[in-house]
Amino acid sequence: MHDLDFWLGTWVCTWEGGEGSNTVSRALGGLVIVERFEIAEPTAFSGMSVSVYDAHTGGWQQTWVDSTGSYWHFVGGRQPDGSFVFATPTRVDADQVFKRMTFFDLAPDAFRWRWESSPDGVEWKELWAIAYQRRSGG
Repeated sequence: MHDLDFWLGTWVCTWEGGEGSNTVSRALGGLVIVERFEIAEPTAFSGMSVSVYDAHTGGWQQTWVDSTGSYWHFVGGRQPDGSFVFATPTRVDADQVFKRMTFFDLAPDAFRWRWESSPDGVEWKELWAIAYQRRSGG
């Protein structure tokens, strides 16, 4: 139930060519993790997710929506190496590929995040890498 506690807080997100922010909090009696991601420049983009722990499977479910009209469903959980992975259970998008995000190098005030795609769910291609740094006072 506390696998995503590392993610709670307010974050400065940086990547090659950009910067954004992410605010992650608990809601609905602490049972739901709510994420709000924002990019102001160079093009406005925003998205949000809700994540819940599934006690029956011991894993997590996430729904992501964003300002481009995307709607994705992910499942995931903590991995043996300490990372956390959310992945689409089926192929998505017009390209019909699997998508996944990996949270890794987890530390109290920083972690790294990687967005990837795969045609077969085995070989993954990195599409976006973000460094998260906890905002001071966040």
